[in-house]
Amino acid sequence: MSKQTTQLTTFTLPASEGESTSGNYLVKKYLFHWPLFLVCVVAFIIAAFFYLKITNPVYPILATLEFKGPTSSEGTVINKSGTEQQLDPISTPVIVENEIEVMQSKKLMYKVVNDLQLWVNYTSKDGSKSEDLYKKSPVNFQFIKKNGSIDGKGVKLEILIKSTNAFTLVDDQNGNKDFKYGTPIKSDFGSWQLLPTADISNYIGSSINVVIQDPDQVADSYQSKIKVELENKDAPFVNLSTSDEVPERGKDILNELMAQYKLDALSDKNKDAQKAIDFITLRLDSLKKDLTVDEKEIQEYKSNQGMTDIASQGQGFRDIRQANIKALNEAEIQLRILEGIEKSIAQSGGKISSLPPTSAYLSDPSLMALYDKLTDLEVKRTQLLATVPPGNPMFDPINEQIQTLQKAFKEKVAALKASQLAIKKQMQSFDAGIQSGLKKIPEQDRAYTAMKRNQESKEKIYTFLLEKREQIALRYASTVSDAEIVDDAHAGKAKWPKPSIVYALALILGLGAPVGLLYARESLNERISNRKQIEDAVKVPILGELSYQEDTEPIVVSQGRGKFAIGEQFRVLRTNLSHLHGTNDSGRVTLFTSSIGSEGKSFVSSNLSVTLAYASRKTIILEMDLRKPKISGVFNLSPEHEGISDYLTERNTNLDQLIQPSGIPGLDVLSSGQIEPNPSELLEKDKLDQLISSLRERYDDVIIDSPPIHLVTDALIIARTTDASVYMVRQGHTLKDELEFINEVDTSNRFPKFTIVFNGIKRDKFNYGYGYSNSYYSSYNTYTEKEKESFGSVLRGFLRRF
Repeated sequence: MSKQTTQLTTFTLPASEGESTSGNYLVKKYLFHWPLFLVCVVAFIIAAFFYLKITNPVYPILATLEFKGPTSSEGTVINKSGTEQQLDPISTPVIVENEIEVMQSKKLMYKVVNDLQLWVNYTSKDGSKSEDLYKKSPVNFQFIKKNGSIDGKGVKLEILIKSTNAFTLVDDQNGNKDFKYGTPIKSDFGSWQLLPTADISNYIGSSINVVIQDPDQVADSYQSKIKVELENKDAPFVNLSTSDEVPERGKDILNELMAQYKLDALSDKNKDAQKAIDFITLRLDSLKKDLTVDEKEIQEYKSNQGMTDIASQGQGFRDIRQANIKALNEAEIQLRILEGIEKSIAQSGGKISSLPPTSAYLSDPSLMALYDKLTDLEVKRTQLLATVPPGNPMFDPINEQIQTLQKAFKEKVAALKASQLAIKKQMQSFDAGIQSGLKKIPEQDRAYTAMKRNQESKEKIYTFLLEKREQIALRYASTVSDAEIVDDAHAGKAKWPKPSIVYALALILGLGAPVGLLYARESLNERISNRKQIEDAVKVPILGELSYQEDTEPIVVSQGRGKFAIGEQFRVLRTNLSHLHGTNDSGRVTLFTSSIGSEGKSFVSSNLSVTLAYASRKTIILEMDLRKPKISGVFNLSPEHEGISDYLTERNTNLDQLIQPSGIPGLDVLSSGQIEPNPSELLEKDKLDQLISSLRERYDDVIIDSPPIHLVTDALIIARTTDASVYMVRQGHTLKDELEFINEVDTSNRFPKFTIVFNGIKRDKFNYGYGYSNSYYSSYNTYTEKEKESFGSVLRGFLRRF
């Protein structure tokens, strides 16, 4: 017979058993386990109640600090030179972001922890709740001598207050010991003592727990709780916040933190100011010494160069040279006049008849007086010549006087010329000296200017530092902090625990925990538990679903009332099988197989055969699991009877002798026969095709029970003779990995009209009852009796909802 390759595209169950939408699916899935949700919600609500009873409330603590004076953000340019900022640290603008980091530093918190002695904690037990005795402790722990550091867990001491004078140190290992207050006690961590406080009388007979911790670790703990925030970058207000179970302690921490910050900031400013003053003083002393050296150097230079004021001295040299030049010019003029007179005398033969016109510029009055006398005598002689002859003795005295005056005049001219020559030479020599002096002045000016510049530069620095030291000294004397407390630390309303939030969280956790538990349980389950897992993993249609039956009877389908639920499920499967085969109403061959054993293929194939027989369809079931036959045992037939293997080996080909009645009208059985060592080879023979063809002609339905295909290939060989194939998947037994194998089988088209039957469904065990309604079955209660349920079955069903 040719291989059937027609594929089934879809199959649906009746509306009463149809699965709900995805949303309803999830809701009903988890509502099925409502007892688990109820228990978890109640448990979490109870836990929340006790949590609220034993948990101490935590209070928010707030404070506000304002920065006064010049402030700056990290990106702002400060309008001061670097030198002024370094020399005047007091008035340097405050960078608020930097100060926030300082306030959150461990250094400050460490000081706070030590000042407030937060490394010692006192508590008393009041029932199940512990009370912190901050500032209310009846005793005060004090170290006398510390031995190293305390480990991370700290040291716990239990103190029993006996009276106002003595206490008992509870020690389970070495025994209890009584001590008086103030008595030194030696322990592994050091020597210590307890001192009574004003509240000692209120705690007589009470047990006090004292916990001593490492201040470093305590500082780390409190530091992590501190938040310092700049509310607005344009306004220098900083908000400090923390939280604590004891509001008084939280307020003390913030107040002490702000006080320590202001004290440290002021101390740092004073230190910086003192450093600046010391530096300036040291620099002033150095400059003073340098100035003294420079001034002495200038003094020595002036003395060596004969300088007083180089500017006035240069001007004097210039004035003297100008006067010298003038005098030299005058001497030159006089020489020219005298030379003109000598020339005139020489031309007149030694007679002085008249002087040149320039003689009027002669500066010597004696020469001019001689000239006037000589001129008068010449005039007188000329007058006498007019009346007296030249040889007259009267001319002798006049001529003698003239000669004498001429000689005196010549000698005077020569003397004046020699005098003017000497004056000229002296003036020229003096001018050369003045010019030499003037040439030295630029070099002297350069050297003097360099020395003066160096001295003036140091003098300016000296003056600047002197003024700056006075300014810093004045500010240092009146230094105030840049920060001012706007709001002291104050506590708000308890922020945790809030009953409404705690109970809401308890409700959420009470609902979420079962969901997580069920999801994890389902995710960790490697076996198929519901239909949706099949539908999500494979495209093979599901022909039907069958419930799990606890009965030991292999045939659970009856013609009468009987076990109505499973019977109706097989009837639905019978109907779906008819739709699967379509128009083919007779000689239908259906193969039943599975992945592995114990998935219910023999159970389903035998009970479906019975159902078909009850529907007046002539049916035969073939026991073709030639390795482990089960069908004969289902119908209580002899396993020794000849069957399929005998037919295939041709030991007996008489079907009438091989076919056995099942005991149910309309249903026959063809058993496997003698077990052969080579069943796969037998099934490959054409004899199998002949067998199926013969059975098609005799029966309406031929049901084949075949071996699992994941173990042997028998079912794949038999498939060539069938019209439809039904693959068994059993809830809680078939592995999820087998779904991938089913996809491979479906993709290879090795089975005709490949479908799945979901078998062995325990609706109340595998979260499966939520998807189905029992209305379809209960509607038949008018003519079928409802099965009675025992208390044990009800209890088991209830417990399965967990």
